[in-house]
Amino acid sequence: MKKILSILTILVLSFSSLFAASMSPRVRSLPKNLQEQIFIDPKENIIDFTKALTNGIGDTASKVKVIHDWICDNIAYDCNVFTKEGAGEQGYEAVLKKRKAVCVGYANLMAVMCKIVNIEAEIVYGWSKGFLYPGYLQEESDHAWNAIKIGNSWKLIDVTWDAGFVERRTFIKRYTNQWYNLKPSQFIYSHLPEEEKWQLLPEKQIRSHEQFEKEPYISGVFFEYGLSLGKNAPNYKNEIIEATSFDFTSSNPKVSLTGDIKNDSSGVVVKQAVWFENSGNTKKFTFDVPDKENYTVGLGARINGVTNNPPYFFKADFEQNVFPKAQNLLAQKKITKNEFDLFEKAYYFVEQNGKYYFDEDLFNNPRNSANTKILKLLERNTSRYETVLSFELKAAEDYSGFGKDVRRFPQMHGNYVNSSKIQVNSPFTGSLKKGSEQHFSITTNAFSHFAIVLPENEFVFFTKNQKNGSFELDFTIPENVEKITIFASKNKRDFPALFSYDVK
Repeated sequence: MKKILSILTILVLSFSSLFAASMSPRVRSLPKNLQEQIFIDPKENIIDFTKALTNGIGDTASKVKVIHDWICDNIAYDCNVFTKEGAGEQGYEAVLKKRKAVCVGYANLMAVMCKIVNIEAEIVYGWSKGFLYPGYLQEESDHAWNAIKIGNSWKLIDVTWDAGFVERRTFIKRYTNQWYNLKPSQFIYSHLPEEEKWQLLPEKQIRSHEQFEKEPYISGVFFEYGLSLGKNAPNYKNEIIEATSFDFTSSNPKVSLTGDIKNDSSGVVVKQAVWFENSGNTKKFTFDVPDKENYTVGLGARINGVTNNPPYFFKADFEQNVFPKAQNLLAQKKITKNEFDLFEKAYYFVEQNGKYYFDEDLFNNPRNSANTKILKLLERNTSRYETVLSFELKAAEDYSGFGKDVRRFPQMHGNYVNSSKIQVNSPFTGSLKKGSEQHFSITTNAFSHFAIVLPENEFVFFTKNQKNGSFELDFTIPENVEKITIFASKNKRDFPALFSYDVK
């Protein structure tokens, strides 16, 4: 008996996606009585309802997309799976009556609705790299998804993961289409079917169990950002003996990347344990760990300037900062009473999680616009990074890490991250000792001047080495500073901060 426990297969790392706002408006366009009857008497109404939902749509792909979107919009993940009673029957009738399902229920409903409109559909059972994935394949598979035939080829779709995510036994509705748009060669990084044929890959690309376990978790949206693995790609589990680099490539110049390292037991992010080098299409990350504990690396992506609001706020932050400051905006007449009311009703509190979640409704444009406007006025991050890839990292047996309470790399500022082809040769560390002699060396053609700015606005400029083209400075770290920041300029007038060293 298969363990279709989709808590193992719903990702808490994904949250809402930048590429989520593409749900077909047809899912809300059917007459109200027809929408209601499908949940009251599914067996009697499923055929007429599905035909009405897809009526007038000529191509198979668009029909499949509408069915996928309707299920995501109307069926919640059944968190009763965590109780002794369990989620119960997962046939399409039970799913529609409860308006809840686990993965096999989602897949059953998707297959039934597709077959009603003469679209071939199969349920695929297999393993997945979802939340709580232990890093290896267990004896029994843990997930179910669909294979749908469109034209002469099959398409893999995971409706469960596109409907939302589970956090502490609470389902949070967050529509995406990232598990609808993937090619089989992309889908395979997160889904391994029991039957090899449903990989839908050429023979040379077929994944064994061992290879699937070895590869990192890659979300569907990773590919929508135009990202791909470089020549030096991480495994799912990585043991290192020193600072180690991995590269990725990007076809979208507007995409920014970030990375962090989080301690698995404490959940604390290690400061300055990641270094980034942007060389145009090639993005190189260097990671290190402070000790022998287990760590998880998360790679985040965003498109600069494109709205991607946070999906939640912690209770204290929302009640003490976000909401009172929104009230102040109303008092100052920077927003209207209607905008404030829309904002107030847009969030709901989940006691178990201690968070206020945004109540997603992709078709409520006034509320969504009001939410974005208020968050921008509050200077909250409305162009956030979302995790697109993750893997485990730990020190090998003969490596003890770079040390606790140490900054491994300099602190990167936004101007450094968004600049390309800057190589820091030395000092390549996060901490400098007061009174120490340091040789600073930077190689780049992105800027023409570099300087350290001391107290009282005193500039100490680098000199360009004519032999190797690098910018260099021999400098004694002052006793009266806590931080050394490197500034750069293209015109010797504007000097944005690039990166900083702690001084101890």
